[in-house]
Amino acid sequence: MKRYLIGIPLVLALLFATNCKNNNAAAPVEEVDADTVILDADQYVRFETTQGNFTIKLYRETPLHRHNMVRQARKGFYDNQLFFGIQKGYKIQAGDVKSKNAKPGQEIGVDEENDTIMSEINPWKFYHKRGAVGQASYKQFKFSTSQQFYIIIGKRVKTNTLGTQEATINKKYRQAVKDSITIPHSRDLNKWQKYGEKNKISKLNDQLNAQADAIMKTRKSFSYSPEQIKQYGEIGGAPNLDGLYTVFGEISEGMDVVEKINAMPTGKNGRPNPDVKIIRAYVLNDTLQAQ
Repeated sequence: MKRYLIGIPLVLALLFATNCKNNNAAAPVEEVDADTVILDADQYVRFETTQGNFTIKLYRETPLHRHNMVRQARKGFYDNQLFFGIQKGYKIQAGDVKSKNAKPGQEIGVDEENDTIMSEINPWKFYHKRGAVGQASYKQFKFSTSQQFYIIIGKRVKTNTLGTQEATINKKYRQAVKDSITIPHSRDLNKWQKYGEKNKISKLNDQLNAQADAIMKTRKSFSYSPEQIKQYGEIGGAPNLDGLYTVFGEISEGMDVVEKINAMPTGKNGRPNPDVKIIRAYVLNDTLQAQ
């Protein structure tokens, strides 16, 4: 068992419906797992906790993660869960279904799950600023879990340190490109490794490195925008997570509650003491439509 980390770096090409020009026309929808979700629209999920309430704005540009949280909230998945993984001045985390029945002092947030979501990583637009909401992952850079999410507190960042993170993200991109072009050669590589044919492995590796470098030259390298640099310098965040995990929303209301939870005393493994419980989570759009 291992704790989830906070996840292919390539931005997914996702299809979106265009807005209806006729104001009287019904909004376009998609059917996923028998749930109806408005296409090309931000959605909001409110969390009522024992320390107060906060609301998460879910981005339309990350539909897989957006729909996942909407679906989980509608199912009552988050209701009665406990927060865990509190890191002072850094983040709070929730999403372990087994925390509902956790005994005092029991470690939570460590169970692996088989249900995953394809990453929707886009550090050019969605990054780990203060208040950012991301999905945890046990396979960084490729897949997110369907359950555990985190909210960033973060600290102000010196702008001269952001260059290091830019290099890290671009290095990860380059490795992902090489991995993708290596797959067709996996059978040969396994055979050569079995029989110790190091020269063949080295020659192919040189060829793959040259191909990866050529591909990277055709793609735009990642660099922080002036707005992102200003955000990190003046308000803060956690740029060390950029390009590794999917940011799919942000706190639109109740950041003071998030900070209050983050400031709680903690016991073993960052579990608040006393516990902080999610009383219920619900989709605001659903509540408005029901009225």
